[in-house]
Formats: sequence, structure tokens, C-alpha cells
Amino acid sequence: MGSEMIDNNGQGLDDDVKRQDFPNNFLFGVATSAHQVEGAWNTDGKGLSIWDCFTLRNPDKISGGANACVTVESYSRMKEDVQLLKKMGVNTYRFSISWPRILPANGIEPFVTLFHWDLPNALEEEYMGFLSSKVVDDFVDYADICFWEFGDRVKNWLTINEPHMFTYNGYVTGTFAPGRGLKCTDSDETEPYTVAYNLLNCHAAAYRKYEKDYKSYQKGKVGITLDLNYSKPFRGPSNKEDVQAVQYALDFVNGWFLDPLAKGKWPETMQNFATIQTKNYPNGRTLPEFSVDQRTKLIGSYDFLGINYYIAFYVQYQASSDDIPAGYTRDCHFLASGINSDGDPIGKQAYEDPTNPFLSWVYLCPAELTELLYLLKNTYNISKPLIITENGSPDMNNPGKTYREVRDDRYRMDYIKKHLIAIRTAMRNNVNVTGYFAWSFMDSFEWSSGYKDRFGLIYVDYVNNLQRYPKNSALWYRKFLSENVLKRPMEVVDVDDTVPVAEKTAEGNPKLKKAKA
Repeated sequence: MGSEMIDNNGQGLDDDVKRQDFPNNFLFGVATSAHQVEGAWNTDGKGLSIWDCFTLRNPDKISGGANACVTVESYSRMKEDVQLLKKMGVNTYRFSISWPRILPANGIEPFVTLFHWDLPNALEEEYMGFLSSKVVDDFVDYADICFWEFGDRVKNWLTINEPHMFTYNGYVTGTFAPGRGLKCTDSDETEPYTVAYNLLNCHAAAYRKYEKDYKSYQKGKVGITLDLNYSKPFRGPSNKEDVQAVQYALDFVNGWFLDPLAKGKWPETMQNFATIQTKNYPNGRTLPEFSVDQRTKLIGSYDFLGINYYIAFYVQYQASSDDIPAGYTRDCHFLASGINSDGDPIGKQAYEDPTNPFLSWVYLCPAELTELLYLLKNTYNISKPLIITENGSPDMNNPGKTYREVRDDRYRMDYIKKHLIAIRTAMRNNVNVTGYFAWSFMDSFEWSSGYKDRFGLIYVDYVNNLQRYPKNSALWYRKFLSENVLKRPMEVVDVDDTVPVAEKTAEGNPKLKKAKA
């Protein structure tokens, strides 16, 4: 499509990518989140987040029984990490402000994320309860504090991060905090829809709060980050059922949050399938309905849209059946996979394991990112700036290998290069992309995967005092960014040097000597 062709491996006609291919004001950065890197879980009066509670109470649900009580100690190593960012040459850094550090007795117990210093700084709430509409007021109170305290420096905010990922894994599969959904005896099949409703209202209320009280003099922007996917038919484009399933996947993943932001209502497919009768609801179910005031606040409530993109999927039509758990899993009518009906992967896999050849969930699918960006522009009519707020690939943690043996992360370099080519292709076809953030700045706690996956451009030695070293991808990124980069000052933040005494497991995973619930 357009002036530059791109194949399934992300190869453009010009297979090289240069910093000069992007505008001088294009945002190039790396990203982290508070819970994943900070540690210091009970330092300086911090309250418990729902991930603190989830990992400490359910170590069996995390690979290696790990938690983030210590993780990579970024809370106490802020100055050291800022120096690493300077060496890497990024002009932007996306990181987190922990909600329970700001309001430890809040009672909601999620955390939020921030892009910080003279470039985009973002607030994003990651993990939120759903049981009461009071959560909207609580979230706005939190956002209000952040706007007031940091708005003189923070000019680009994100309210919500990956609402689909949080809702699906937290309230459908139960693999993420707070562990609702499957195998949770008191979960209800309507919970994910209520969660999504409250997340969207939280975002809209925070957006309007900034618009009303801060925008006129702080001159900032507020956006939202969505985890978006691109899907292909499992049995090929000639299979009508799977072609229809692609539309179902579009609605139940991307449209779940894009449609309310554009139209103030749920996608039609969701309205049809999520309201049918089930055993527990013989008269049918109802989706939460946005009031007139909520719709007014929600529609167009972003100045830019953040996109977290890692992979694409093959999707297969899945008919409704009593064998499928009632609720979202049955309602969506599709089954996603990285492998098609012929057994072919959708892209090159990040890594394999002898005991499980399809262990990694990341595949190299850059051409599909280009198509996703076209879809956002043409199907959802999005003309506002788009920022790729996360994009990256993992290595499998191998405690038996040294830094020298794992620093040559060629797959990650290839992954980043080809996704930059994919973004460049879309930009040359008039898609308004204004930034790219690699996930992640450094190796860290990766949710239910614990420390099994290493996503960092910076290697962290989990066995030897959490020392940091650049992987080859960090060196490549530095060289890439050195070409025609705007020089911008970084702000250094003073932090407390104290951190809980910790020990390391045999696998090198940080672990508290005594976990306090």
C-alpha cells in the first residue's frame, strides 16, 4: 500500500532505517512501569498495590513464585538509571508514579504511570477494581494531585494503560491481579464489561478534569494507551467463518475501547453477543450503558492515542457452546493463536524452549503494525497523533549464562528495526505517528511470567547486586539516536537511598526474606 512496500518480515524496499527518516521532534524513548522496576514495596509509607497482594498471596500463579517486592531496585537507584538513559541517548522516558505511594490508604490500590521530563510525561493507571462507581471519583482525586504537583513539568499524560489486557487477564482468565474470572468461585460473567465501563469513565473524567482546571495554563495534553492487535483468518482469507471472526476480534479487543472513545457506545457485535441469555441469566444480560453526560465526556477524550503493540494473531471462528465458560470467552466467538491451520507461525518467534517449542508469546509481525495503523486511520477515522508507547521482545532468562553470553540480542535489534520500518511506511502514507517507545528500558518483573522473560535493552544481573549492563540492542539504539537528535536536558530526581534487605533465589529472582501481607 502506498509509496513503500513492506513484506511479512517487515522488510521495506529500503531495508535500512535511519534517525533522519523521522522528524526532528519525533519522540524516541524507552519505557518501564513502577511496579515492575521500583521494588521498595513498603518503603517511605507506600501502601499495598493489588499486585503486591496478588503475588504475595498467590505465588503459585507467578512463574518461579516471584514477586516485585525488590525487583530491580529502581526506586533507590534512580540517579544511576538516569545516567543510563543519558548514555542511551533517548529524548523521552516513560515511567510510573505509584498510586499507593501517593495515596497509600486510598483503598483502590493500583498504580499509575508517567512519561517524564521536558518531553512527554504520562500518567496511566494500570490495575483497578470495579465494584463501585466511587472508583471514578478516587481516580480523579489521584489524577488531580498529579496534575497539580507535576503539571509544570509534565506536558503529556496518559490516563489508562492497556485496559483490554488488564480486564481480560484480571477478570476473564484470572492470571493477572486481582485474579478474578476463571477458577474464581465468586466471579460473575458480567464483571469484565463492568470493569471496562468504569475504566473508560475514569479516563474520561480525568481528561475533562485536566481540560477544565489545568490545560489553559499548563498547556499539556492527555491521552490513553490501548493494547491493540491485528488479526488474520486462521484458515485463510477464503474461509468465511474465520474472516468473520477477524471482525469479532477487532470488536472484542480493539473496538471494546475504541468505539466508546469515538461513539460513546459499545461495538455492535459486543452489544449483540454480550447480552444473550445464559444459565445464570436466563432472561439475558445487559451491558453497562453510558449516560448522556458520560457519553459527552467520553467521545473524543484524548489529545493523542498511545498504542502498545507486540504481535498479531490468527483467529478462528468459535461457535457458542456450553463447554466454553459463560461471559467474555464465549461471547467473543473467536479463538486466537500465533499458529495458523497449516502449523505455520505468524512470524519468527522470539525464542523457543526444548520442553515447549512455542513457549514465547512474541512473534515478529511488523507488517501487521503498518496495517493496524492504516486501520486506525481509515476505519476509526483517527487523525490525532498516534504514539507507539510499547513495542519489544523478550529473551528467556537463563541463570546459567553470563552477561557476555546473552548480550548479543540480535532478535531484539531486528525486532526494533523492522517495527521502525513499519512505522516509517505508515507515516509515508500520511498516518500521524509522533513517537516510539521500546519496551523495555531494563530487564524487570514481567507480571505472571515473573523474571522468566527479559525484555530489557539493559541487562540486569539478578544474581550479582542487580548490576546493569547494555545489551547490543542498547548500543544500536544509541548509535541510531545519535543521528540528528535534538538535545534536550534531563531532570534528575533525588530519591531516598534506603531499600529493604533482600536475598536472591537460586534462579536469581529477587525475593524478600519475610513477606508481609
